[in-house]
Amino acid sequence: MSTTVKAWTSRSRLGKQFFRSALGAAAFALASTVLATPGAALRPPSPHLVEHQQAPVQVVVVTLDGARFQEIFWGVDAAQARESGTPTRVRENARELMPNLHRQMTEQGAALGAGRGPHISASGPDFVSLPGYAEIFTGRRATGCLDNGCPGASFESIADQVAAQSGAKSAIITSWPAIERVGSRSKRVAISTGRHAGLTRRSFERPGAVGDALRAAENEKPWPGDGDFRRDRFTASLALGYLRAERPDFLFVGLGETDEFAHQGNYAGYLDALREADRFLGELAAELAARAQAGVQTALFVTADHGRAASFKDHGKPYPESARVWLVASGTAVTARGFVASPQQRHLADITPTLRTVLGLP
Repeated sequence: MSTTVKAWTSRSRLGKQFFRSALGAAAFALASTVLATPGAALRPPSPHLVEHQQAPVQVVVVTLDGARFQEIFWGVDAAQARESGTPTRVRENARELMPNLHRQMTEQGAALGAGRGPHISASGPDFVSLPGYAEIFTGRRATGCLDNGCPGASFESIADQVAAQSGAKSAIITSWPAIERVGSRSKRVAISTGRHAGLTRRSFERPGAVGDALRAAENEKPWPGDGDFRRDRFTASLALGYLRAERPDFLFVGLGETDEFAHQGNYAGYLDALREADRFLGELAAELAARAQAGVQTALFVTADHGRAASFKDHGKPYPESARVWLVASGTAVTARGFVASPQQRHLADITPTLRTVLGLP
């Protein structure tokens, strides 16, 4: 597929467009770091930016809440294992701990934030979940969401943008119900968050695998979370069932047990949550590979909403080190480059503009 990227300058608009162009340049730099030649689109983007042919495209974003870069890139932390009383036999390196994710980053895609070059970070100033998710969904570093009690982001989300395209499907499926507040307010987006929440939850209530997966979690306890939290294994099952049945153009999956176990200081539980997430990522990658064989461009992005403090249990404004996150991108839309050193610091806000490049959205 041939794609031409053009420079665009407008003297009459230079003053008004400078800040927007600066953000766009940063986002394009991230896209050029991890993406193959930008491909298919739901609809043609601005002719000033990209010329291309039409083709199907499927994008999936998965977040592992509060999963820190140490385990993702280095494996089990021996010091943390000793301190938490985790059995000494547990000493996997990163590839042994999360083999599917590492296969994606080293053989089929790219990884940012492994310590090579500048970091990728949440923008903060408070490094907690909902502001991080708002940053991911909107592609903006300042979203109006400052803490986990915020009513929502003040900007349209990528899920809403995709759903607004004619004939396109967009979905959000998460373990933590609060993500809905920043993920979408559109009835065009299929949303299932937590065991019982989701503005359009009824779109999942159907016979077959999707409905079965939705109902399986309803009467389960929320542990290791609380309230309406849904166990990750049910969220993963629902996401896979929906992906196979509906083939959405955009799917966001939010897993939450890593953060829940970490807050409890349960390092063994945290490691088990990473292993469970990796099994899901393997199934997800296989499903997308099958779609690619059918001629669909695919992109799978895996990241976290925030990092962790040096103490492991905590994160937030008092712990600036908890700003650090990571990103793994794979799929046919991604150049297989392994560990990538970005030329400058990146932020969670750079992810959505990169997704727009893949999807052909303005």
